[in-house]
Amino acid sequence: MVLTVPVKDGGSYLGDIPLQIDTDDRLTFPSIRIVQVLSELLSPDVLENLRTSFGGKVQVGPGDFAPVGIGVEYDPRTLELRFNIPTERRASRAVSVSALDRTRIGELLKPADFSAYINVRSSLDLVEDGFDEGLRSPIMLLDGAVRLGSIVVESDAIWQPGAFGGDFQRLGSRLVFDDTRRLVRISAGDLETQARGFQSAPDIAGISIFRSYSVLNPQQVVRPRGDRAFRLDRASTVEVVVNGQQVRRLQLAPGNYNLRDFPFTQGGNDIRLNILDDTGRTEVVQFNLFVDQTQLGKGLSEFGLYAGVKAPLGLRGPRYSNDWIASGYYRRGISDAFTLGANFQADANSRMGGFEAVVGTRFGTIGTNVSFSHVDGIGSGHAFNATFQRLIQRPSGLGDTFNVFIERRSKRFAPVAFFLPENPYRFELGGGYTHAFTTSLFAGLDARFSKGRGGRPDVHNYRLSGGWRLTERATLNAEARYQRDTLGRDFSGFVSLIVRLGRYSTVRSEYDTRDNRFRSSYQTLSGSGVGSYNVTADVERSDNGAGVSVNANYFANRAELGFSHFGTYTRGFGNSLNQRSTLRLGTSLALADGAVSVGRPIFDSFAIVKPHRSLGKADVIVDASSFGNAANSGTLRTATMPSLPSYSERTVPLDVKDAAPGTDIGQGAFRVFPSYRSGYVVTVGSDYNVTALGVMIDVDGQPVSLVSGTATEVAHPERAAQTVFTNRQGRFGATGLAPGKWRIEMLDAARSTFEIEVPADANGVIQLGTIRAREGK
Repeated sequence: MVLTVPVKDGGSYLGDIPLQIDTDDRLTFPSIRIVQVLSELLSPDVLENLRTSFGGKVQVGPGDFAPVGIGVEYDPRTLELRFNIPTERRASRAVSVSALDRTRIGELLKPADFSAYINVRSSLDLVEDGFDEGLRSPIMLLDGAVRLGSIVVESDAIWQPGAFGGDFQRLGSRLVFDDTRRLVRISAGDLETQARGFQSAPDIAGISIFRSYSVLNPQQVVRPRGDRAFRLDRASTVEVVVNGQQVRRLQLAPGNYNLRDFPFTQGGNDIRLNILDDTGRTEVVQFNLFVDQTQLGKGLSEFGLYAGVKAPLGLRGPRYSNDWIASGYYRRGISDAFTLGANFQADANSRMGGFEAVVGTRFGTIGTNVSFSHVDGIGSGHAFNATFQRLIQRPSGLGDTFNVFIERRSKRFAPVAFFLPENPYRFELGGGYTHAFTTSLFAGLDARFSKGRGGRPDVHNYRLSGGWRLTERATLNAEARYQRDTLGRDFSGFVSLIVRLGRYSTVRSEYDTRDNRFRSSYQTLSGSGVGSYNVTADVERSDNGAGVSVNANYFANRAELGFSHFGTYTRGFGNSLNQRSTLRLGTSLALADGAVSVGRPIFDSFAIVKPHRSLGKADVIVDASSFGNAANSGTLRTATMPSLPSYSERTVPLDVKDAAPGTDIGQGAFRVFPSYRSGYVVTVGSDYNVTALGVMIDVDGQPVSLVSGTATEVAHPERAAQTVFTNRQGRFGATGLAPGKWRIEMLDAARSTFEIEVPADANGVIQLGTIRAREGK
């Protein structure tokens, strides 16, 4: 007898297999199929030994698994083939801690083939008192991008009508192409140079190739993952706790596991696994790991190479020279504990090269940079720094932090583009230590010493600080400082009190003895997105004078509005010295595949959301939450979603205010994975929003009673059909229809078929009256 039965590992279903039961109750099943079912469950060596023990057999039985220590039994009551696999025979499975499941609604949208935007951030100053009183010329900061296929053109500039020396200054323009498969960005034009170690970031016009995981793949965990293997002999619940906070709860079957992708913080991390098996037995696995944010996981690499000509910024824009220049760096994770890098810079007159290293140990992280330079006509030089960071965890859950650094630069050391290098200090060293006495009280000490060169005096800076959380709403901080430099010796104190007035408002008062300065400030914010605002106000008095400042920002649907006022006075708020008020406006114009929208400034990628004509004047709300919404279509009938970061998946909810009953708005959300500076067009609603009502009569003149059927669009038979039901009198309602011809096929005995026509101007509910079935089947 041959049965198809499920294969089970404990309570886990692995797949189905044909099971042959002979007259003597001997069990056999296909060897190829069982190896396939168990391939993900067994360790590679056990799986290979199993194949070898089969010896080429086509059919195998429970006895063939005995050599590798695996038990097999058949349960005739449940018709299940069960495998008993020892833990040591199981494969190690990776479980990600930080990659928590996200809500995914619908398919990823495709970005527009062509998109563009421009941001305008303008400010207008009015000087009421002081030098050059009156209304000043407005200043406009312009930036924007055009994306055509996979190529981006981006630029930014400053425009100030009537400004001395030129009213328009282009800051930089470039072409950008991202190779997302290799995680490489290629740019040509005015480059955005990145620096490592002792490098400078010179202005270069040319071409660059660049990789940064935080830019091109921000969702990837590139720091050491903290892989930690553990074994479960029974089905268990595992709680993962990092630095006292539970980050994930897992239900795991027996086996070997490797936890990875911990959400580490900078510095020391205390990881604890609380394991509770199905018998109630508990076990705790605990370990510590120190992580520096500059570390890379094993085998990962970041780099940047920039080459071209020097292009310093002039009054009207970059000034392109004939002087070549190049800069670059490369970093790689040699292991999860060791990251190594090298860098260089060169032009016609100077060269510089060096290396960096970051080593993570159980005691802390050690980092170092070493560089050597040569400038023609000046000489050679070198530079070196080293740092050590450590977090000391205590059993109480509190911790101390400790860091120390040393840096040395020779007199003639210089990166490229530095004229006549002169380093005033032989070396600098310093460090700090912070101790938490309780969750509400801490104190710290830090120091810095700089050794002068060539007669320059040494510089000393020492600080003792502390903080005390008086209540849930009030915190007191204080500092005692000692400084000795070219101006002499100075001992000063500082104290501040921060009081939260509510969830979104705070008052801060502080006093500094150095210039007898007292300052009090208030800040508040409300909501996010459309209709949100924030306000900050400060009052300050010192031996040098007094001042008052106010700053407020309001975020509208189409623009960001701001106002600020800054006033200075003589000591004691006597005479006014300067009074300046500023009005600010920021807005954007976006274009994507023919759709145009005005909205708040765009930061990277964007989406234009527009209502379908079937929605009439209903308002589309984008990304609504309890704190506000990102945008709404309003009277212009388009909305700009201005903040879609590139290479980060995002699901944006949609809603329609005051929509007619039965309106189809689709899935109520859209999901995107934006490319760099890409644009999307999202239409809310569709033509498929018509509901047809009527009565069905079959070919014999009788109502088509109490049956279901389907409505298919004749012009688009590939679309999913709509379900139709009738009542006892044959009345029906067909929803989700669009203008055009539809075929309705019912499942009554006569298989009645109807054809209806939805008018082109139909919207909402239409009455068809009585419709009769077509003759024939």
